[in-house]
Amino acid sequence: MTLGLLDLPTPLLAWLDQALAGLLPPAGRIVVWGLVAAAVSMGLYAILSPQHRLRAVRERAAEARRALDRYEGSFAGARPLMGAMFATSLQQLALVLVPAVVASLPVLFLLVWLHGAFAYEVPARAEAVDLRIEPQGYEATVEKSDAAVSVVPEIEAPPSLVVHDGTGRVIEERALTVPVTSLHKEQWWNALIGNPLGYLPEDSPLEWIELDLPRKEVLPVGPWWLRTWEFVFFTTLVAASLVIKLWFRLV
Repeated sequence: MTLGLLDLPTPLLAWLDQALAGLLPPAGRIVVWGLVAAAVSMGLYAILSPQHRLRAVRERAAEARRALDRYEGSFAGARPLMGAMFATSLQQLALVLVPAVVASLPVLFLLVWLHGAFAYEVPARAEAVDLRIEPQGYEATVEKSDAAVSVVPEIEAPPSLVVHDGTGRVIEERALTVPVTSLHKEQWWNALIGNPLGYLPEDSPLEWIELDLPRKEVLPVGPWWLRTWEFVFFTTLVAASLVIKLWFRLV
């Protein structure tokens, strides 16, 4: 597996999710991950943010708004009041910026892993995959492999991506062991997010192969966007974060 910086927790998260798999369906596990993300993120924010200073700044901002609401003079006279209100907003932003960024990092790590684990699946029928190649002029297919990948007979080998040139010569062949929607040469962003299938060789005539894999559905009802992991995770994350914020009166 090719890992980037944001993929470092992937083995641990995958192991924990596998442990939960015997107890909960995919949607239930995503709810658990949403609760974990909210608790860790909001906990970090509560620890790192200066809550006493933030409350004081919020009180000054409320006083500035009330003073501006009561003012009935000229626009020139209102400028100091507007400046005070604007200054308190900037102070609050300065106080929460770094804690909010740091607190969002666990969610970012989790999002990268969740996308790889719950977004797509390798179809049972290999011929059902649409492929696009850059540059054009090559032929790509996804073929079901007959090779064994395990001493357990019941486990089938994964399908393979095979790319031919105009003469039928194989340019690239790779087993689709994970549901990845693109295969390309290594790019700068792969230092952050790796491609678990690896990368095309630098001397390869191919630049990019895009695989139109089917999306996983974690809910059985509703439109397509409601069935996805994103809806379940972000709904849980936002709801749990709001409850934590209100319960602990975080600013």
